[in-house]
Amino acid sequence: MGVLNNLINSIKDNFTMAEFNINGRMTVSSLRKQFKDAFGATLRVYKGAKFAPENATLASIRSGENVKGGELTCKGNLQVGNFEAKMKDIFGITVKVANSDNTKLMPGNMTIAAAGREAVETDNMSDEQLQLYFWNALQDQLIAKGYDIEKKDFTADVADYVKNPRYKRYGVTFDIYKTKDRKNKAVTFSIIMKERYFFGVRYKGEVATGPALVAALTGVDPLIDVDVDHSAWAACATASPRNELNFKTMTSEGFGKLKNPTARAAFMGGIANEIDNLIKKMVKSFKAKGL
Repeated sequence: MGVLNNLINSIKDNFTMAEFNINGRMTVSSLRKQFKDAFGATLRVYKGAKFAPENATLASIRSGENVKGGELTCKGNLQVGNFEAKMKDIFGITVKVANSDNTKLMPGNMTIAAAGREAVETDNMSDEQLQLYFWNALQDQLIAKGYDIEKKDFTADVADYVKNPRYKRYGVTFDIYKTKDRKNKAVTFSIIMKERYFFGVRYKGEVATGPALVAALTGVDPLIDVDVDHSAWAACATASPRNELNFKTMTSEGFGKLKNPTARAAFMGGIANEIDNLIKKMVKSFKAKGL
């Protein structure tokens, strides 16, 4: 027990003594990573009522008048409430400090270092069980939103993915649109498991893409990467950073929520909403361009 207590105290000391400097040139992604690395807690950064883009600089998302500017030295012994107030005062941005798995906000009178040590509620689901839960919950959520999906049992696919380094990619595909210019040919949307899950869009059948589909997908959303020359997809997209899940490394921040029995349902709801909104943007563009 003495060795364990010494280790715990050492970790506490490291978080308490950690510090780094924040300036307006930093990106949201860099700020969040340095905050996480230094203190173990999660930093939520906002632009208005929404989360700020990860690649935006702090200076580009500030709001309000009489912003002081300059730099802030962030230390582990700084109270959460004081830190959040200083970020608003110096940089004109709203931030909130959450616990390590980003499932609950921390009280203002707690130090940042203590926020990183806040206990996280988890269960004993294995990596394989978590991946299977992901697919079951995601299919249920999308079916509830009205998508014509024949629900699949991915037990065997997940077992192969977890145990074999040369696993087969797998996923679910469903129609999202019937075209006018190609005699009601369907446009399909696929959710595929690689290291991270990703989305693919293509014409149903042998022809993956074409000029009309490429034109309708171009510029629809920053997440979508249109590739004219790809043999399998007209476009691919990945999840936003807050919804990313790397099932090979199991290190993505979102796993904190997926492992938390009180947070996982809402987290999966956010993933389903992101997919639903992406599809709606595509369909709106298809209709506008007369696809």
